[in-house]
Amino acid sequence: MKFFHSRKTFLLAGSILLGTFACSPDNQTTNQNINQSPDIESKIDSEPIDLGPVLEKRIEGKTDEALKMLRNLLQKHPHSTEVLVQLGRILLEIKDFPLAAFRYEEAISLGASGKIFKESAEAHYLSGDTATATKRFGDYLDFHPEDKESQLRYFRLLAVQRKTTESINIFLKASDLATSDDCKLVGNLFLIKKMFVQAKHWFEESLRRSKQSQPESLLGLLRVALANRDEQEAENLILQIEKEKSGYLLNSELGDFASDLLRKRRLADLISMGIDTRGMSVSDLASVLNTGTPKVTSSDSVVHSGPKLPGSKKLLSINTLENRLSVTLTEPPGRSSPNISLADAFAAPIENADGATSANQTEIQKSRDAYIAKLYTKSLLHAREAIKQDAANPAGWALCSQAHFQLGETDAAEMTILEAIRHDSMNLEYRLDYLRIARETLPSDRYLDELEKSRELFPDAVEILWELARRYHQIEKMPVTASILYRKVLNTAPLDSAIAKQAKLELLKIETP
Repeated sequence: MKFFHSRKTFLLAGSILLGTFACSPDNQTTNQNINQSPDIESKIDSEPIDLGPVLEKRIEGKTDEALKMLRNLLQKHPHSTEVLVQLGRILLEIKDFPLAAFRYEEAISLGASGKIFKESAEAHYLSGDTATATKRFGDYLDFHPEDKESQLRYFRLLAVQRKTTESINIFLKASDLATSDDCKLVGNLFLIKKMFVQAKHWFEESLRRSKQSQPESLLGLLRVALANRDEQEAENLILQIEKEKSGYLLNSELGDFASDLLRKRRLADLISMGIDTRGMSVSDLASVLNTGTPKVTSSDSVVHSGPKLPGSKKLLSINTLENRLSVTLTEPPGRSSPNISLADAFAAPIENADGATSANQTEIQKSRDAYIAKLYTKSLLHAREAIKQDAANPAGWALCSQAHFQLGETDAAEMTILEAIRHDSMNLEYRLDYLRIARETLPSDRYLDELEKSRELFPDAVEILWELARRYHQIEKMPVTASILYRKVLNTAPLDSAIAKQAKLELLKIETP
């Protein structure tokens, strides 16, 4: 019994001590700190701070005095979020952005939150710290997701950092307030993700929301059209872009591609206008097609910012060509862009022009006669007349090509022989003419590709087999492949022919150690 009483007495004493400790001032302070919810208005210092005089100085425009007062207050209250926030704001006013960002970060570390995240993001952005600005905008939007203006600013920062998916998701939350530039930006993001339907929608929305010309959005639509292989739409957009802002495409990566596309689809129209497209930029071609007249100066010179040919470069009308029967260029014009394969050129259909067959054949014969007489420009004129009468006549295109080639105009020769091939794809002579031109104009690897394609179409053509064998032997340094082709030449060509004898000799060179 005595033990029971002593144990009871011990428990009672412990309870009294525990209650005393729980009611102590130090412990009350600890509990208060645990339950405290810090915000902009909270401050660790227990002493209230009067910021009224500081605000009065700011209102009066006495920024320097307000700044000095805030710095004095910060020395007395180094943990006050109120002082730090006001200091950050006044540093923003005087454009000391890095220090403003630093003061905001101090306030955030001491418990400031809510709208202070937005102000901090602004300070970091203005100081050039895009990454931290992006993070702080995200923190702010966690508190205030209804702020659509900030959603758009957050979207722009994410887009600049190529965070494509995240930026698109943020944009869609505030797309109703998006500007024309925002729509254009998200259109490019969808284009990166190869989501062409959405990209097209937002490029069109960019145009709708702008009262000014938007060639950048039209360029985006052009990229969509090219991705969708819609050449008709691409042609319309090229002409529209150049109509709204002449020369715009010249400074883009699609400049050469666009000029090639216009030549490919509208060559018959240009020829019917008497236009020599050799070396013309997309701006020149679009000007001609948009207005129906050449874009020339008073001296009939082409005006554009592209590379110049030696001497004066002119658009040659029919009358001008008739007076120049011996045109010779000192060097061939610049090559077309490799963006379009030459084997795929002129794939669009060309409507036949009305004209009598007999008259057409007369022009063809005149062209041949002039060519035989080495009057190449006159031959070209008659061939063009034949094309005007019947744009589907491959002989007219082939004669055009031969005349261009003799005049040193290899670029035009290449385009016109490809048009002849389009209308008569299994004509071996046209194919050989094309390969002769391509040998001079194409890079080595692309010329080899064209030879291989031609061999597939004409597997028994001795000339193609011979050229392919020589290419692998002399240029590609692949003697095994070359020897196989030389044997095919021997199996195909007459044994007493010069080409068979030469193939036998070349084969002997390869096989002799």
